[in-house]
Amino acid sequence: MVAITLSDPVKSLLRDIEFSNSASIKSSSLNIPLIDVPVFKIPSRTITINGTEFGNSIMNVGPTQTREDVIYAQFLAGNIPEFMRNAISVTVTAGNNTLIYWVLPDVLAVGTNADYLRTPLNPLTARKVADLFGCVLPTRKMAHQIWQTATVKLTPSPNGPPYDATMMSTERMIFHNKKIQTALGSKVPGELVAGHKKDVVISVGLLTHPKNVAIVGWWYPSGQIIQPLNYLSHDRYYKDYSHGIRLINRIVSVNGQWYDIYEVLRNNTLGNLISDEGPFDATQMYT
Repeated sequence: MVAITLSDPVKSLLRDIEFSNSASIKSSSLNIPLIDVPVFKIPSRTITINGTEFGNSIMNVGPTQTREDVIYAQFLAGNIPEFMRNAISVTVTAGNNTLIYWVLPDVLAVGTNADYLRTPLNPLTARKVADLFGCVLPTRKMAHQIWQTATVKLTPSPNGPPYDATMMSTERMIFHNKKIQTALGSKVPGELVAGHKKDVVISVGLLTHPKNVAIVGWWYPSGQIIQPLNYLSHDRYYKDYSHGIRLINRIVSVNGQWYDIYEVLRNNTLGNLISDEGPFDATQMYT
């Protein structure tokens, strides 16, 4: 067992995060004991605009900061599907150490359970939403762990050409979302879904390329991946239809104790549970 010394700010964070043993929390494995879980700090809903209505309202807005701000405002107003408030646990073990983290069942989306639009964001806005919800973006290793844990593994469905700036358009965002919904069919939302989007991630590579975005994903059900980790191709204002924002609660359980995931990532031993790039400091990434 490895001990982590928590700083005073982390202790304050732990005091601030609410905990719950709500039945709405789903366990990814039947042999995981029931424990209290951290609650995502998602704002209560103050507006209700479904995904179709929201998509239509931004159809003529280009991939600008204006669109980022409009999407962020939806999350600030709590306009997300209700199933996205129910976390799913992912458990990883190495040697004598076991870590449990909690992830939202799908990438960020605006709307209702019946009608929602997945919304790609640049990593700066993604980090703002993550901070608002008390969350972090995944590492490459976590993105793969989440895919492995997912009970719904969709086959990646790229939009195809043209491979140009239109990939960032609202029209292609909406088109890809419709393809995903068609693939899901009549499946009731709430299970952990993966394979349908590339993940925006935190990475050691961003320490030397801090003005870029790191992406990975689009695993086929066979395990083959379309997009290996890439933090070189795009700057941090880039976002296209294929990107998804997957959020993990910042508070995790390590050997039955609560810790800030940023502290775990910096730990020489425990960091390897959720990072295949070694320990690193991710606190300032995408800020």
